[in-house]
Amino acid sequence: MRNYSLYVKFNALIVGTIFICGLLIGSLLLYTTSSEMERELDKSGVEIGQTMSAVISSDILLDDRFSMTERLMQIQSLNDQIRYIIVFHPNGQILASTFTNGIPKGLPLVREPKPGVAVDTVTFDSNEGYIREVLCPIDNGLVGYFRIGLSEKTMMQVMQRRFLEMIILIILICLASSWLATRYARSFLKPIQQMAAAVRQLGRGNYQVKVPEKTPDDVGRLARAFNTLSSRLSAREQENSRLLQALQEKEKMRMWLISQLFSAREDERRRISRELHDETSQSMVTMLAYLRIIMDKTSDADAKELLCGVRDLMKDTLEGLRHLAVNLHPPLLDDLGLIVAMEKYLDTFRRAQPHIHISFSQSGDFSHLSHPISLLCYRLMQEALTNIVRHSQADAVDITIKTDDETLTLSITDNGVGFSEDTLEQARLDNHLGIVSMRERAELLNGHFYIDSYPNDGTCIVITLPLKDSSDKGGVSHDQTD
Repeated sequence: MRNYSLYVKFNALIVGTIFICGLLIGSLLLYTTSSEMERELDKSGVEIGQTMSAVISSDILLDDRFSMTERLMQIQSLNDQIRYIIVFHPNGQILASTFTNGIPKGLPLVREPKPGVAVDTVTFDSNEGYIREVLCPIDNGLVGYFRIGLSEKTMMQVMQRRFLEMIILIILICLASSWLATRYARSFLKPIQQMAAAVRQLGRGNYQVKVPEKTPDDVGRLARAFNTLSSRLSAREQENSRLLQALQEKEKMRMWLISQLFSAREDERRRISRELHDETSQSMVTMLAYLRIIMDKTSDADAKELLCGVRDLMKDTLEGLRHLAVNLHPPLLDDLGLIVAMEKYLDTFRRAQPHIHISFSQSGDFSHLSHPISLLCYRLMQEALTNIVRHSQADAVDITIKTDDETLTLSITDNGVGFSEDTLEQARLDNHLGIVSMRERAELLNGHFYIDSYPNDGTCIVITLPLKDSSDKGGVSHDQTD
């Protein structure tokens, strides 16, 4: 019954209750009727015995057994319930009976009257059914006794007929009650079914749904409560939609500001890199040329030694400026593409950190990558390697970049000390925003940024970018430290 509808349960409850009550009442009536008919059967046997006592007592006194037998046969023929009649003397001797071939087997030959019992009744089981035998005295037992056997067959036929009538009546009542219950259940359950449908609509997000408020009973109050809830949910949904729209607008503005910030920072890096390369470096080269002229014209050994030291210092400074210009904005990224720029940076990194083994692999066509994607991958590699040197204590790094027609995936894995989520959260609170910036820039290009790290189990950074949906929203720039 758990999976059936409320309509079926309602009908089953009403019809089942009526059917069970009908069976109980019918069983009680059958029991009462059966008891009453048994009493009537016993009463009929006593009346037959009393009637026969006045007629046969004289025959017993005259010992006219033939007359007794004829009278017994005549009385038996007049009543279908009488199966046999036996007349016996107070000493137990049988004087007459309706049995022509003697007493049947199973029927006791002698029955002793019970002291103090005027009419004694017992029941015997025979091939014709149950036989109720009534023991009646003749002239208070002074002359003899009657044993009158009454068949219950007629009574059972009446009982069966009444039982059948009762079953038919119960079935008719159940059919009528089922029809009435169906009509009532439809009208009673219709508001509940409407409310159930409204709840399903409410679950699908339709907060405008309402149910009719027709009755002042509990169902009507429930409908009014549902409509009130629906109205409040609708108002709350509208408010949430308004707040969500405002939040989306603010998020768009935030992403636009981040994009502008990254673009501005990258433009500034590009400008500073160009100035360092075109102006500062050229000035340093010119100064080195003048310094060589001065050295050639100087004959003082001490002065030449001092000028040589200044020249070496200026060469180191010039080399540092060139490295700084490349780090601020790698020209190879614009000229030869992402892979060449990454390999060039890794060569420089290997010379600077010879104790760290770098493994780099790439697969796919990178010739048609947009500038924002190329710049993001390059900056992510820079940021990750800088963090590995400063924090991870790793001695092996694996860098893999691959692309297909739809996505680009870059993964950087090290075998360092790793970190926990608490450490990452503390770094964010301390304004070490390198990872946060990487995540935001990846999301700006509709990508996914994933970092997996556990203490003493290394770190894995994976970024996935869609190639078709990414648009040129500006360059990517991150601090070189967390």
